[in-house]
Amino acid sequence: DAFVNASPHQFESGFEGSSPDEIDQLIRDFYGYKTVRIDGLPGKSPTFVDMICHRALLAAADHFLLPNCFRYTLNTGQLIEIRPGESEQALHRDEAAWSYFRLPRPQMSVEAMFALSDFTRENGGTRIAPGSHRWDHDRTPEDDEIVAAEMAAGSAVMYFGNTLHGGGANRTKDINRRGMFMGFCLGWLRTEENFFLSTPIEAVRGMPKQVQELLGYEAHLGIGVVDIGSPMKLVRGTP
Repeated sequence: DAFVNASPHQFESGFEGSSPDEIDQLIRDFYGYKTVRIDGLPGKSPTFVDMICHRALLAAADHFLLPNCFRYTLNTGQLIEIRPGESEQALHRDEAAWSYFRLPRPQMSVEAMFALSDFTRENGGTRIAPGSHRWDHDRTPEDDEIVAAEMAAGSAVMYFGNTLHGGGANRTKDINRRGMFMGFCLGWLRTEENFFLSTPIEAVRGMPKQVQELLGYEAHLGIGVVDIGSPMKLVRGTP
């Protein structure tokens, strides 16, 4: 069955994200010059909100993250469109965001890229080095250790946040490669995206309780409390 049952065309309207000209010079090369991104999706896309609780993704997060936390949270969610002429993105590990946490360390995040259009080697399908989450961080993969995530629209590829990966080059003339990226991390880590500011509280109050919790509106034991209690009381308006 298709991983994404919603039509990719639900994301067609108003695809205007952060372009390289609007991004700090230091990260232009990393993000790409012909790649457009939209973040803050919980406050912008009802379809994304529905996908946050996809059973397969949560099952993976339960299995790999819950041994090291009381609850996990949404770390990031983006629409990423790689347009013709884009070059390969440098391979990287998203867990570098927490690089001050020295190795060895527990598995800290799991991620998924959902194909909203067909992903091919030619149009920029995500490049992944399978098994690299187990490697020393100074090891560079050989060419034959890198694979392209080639998949039909509606499919998804999942990997650990410590896995080397990166956007592929789009060598086509007229095909945009569009994907929806989502990741979860241990609930006691600071998330890559600040959903408290990017998602209007009025929108949060209309979301399912599980989504509210995944956005970080529930305390992680003693972390993130309000008046020595759960912040969900303020979100849901309960005593």
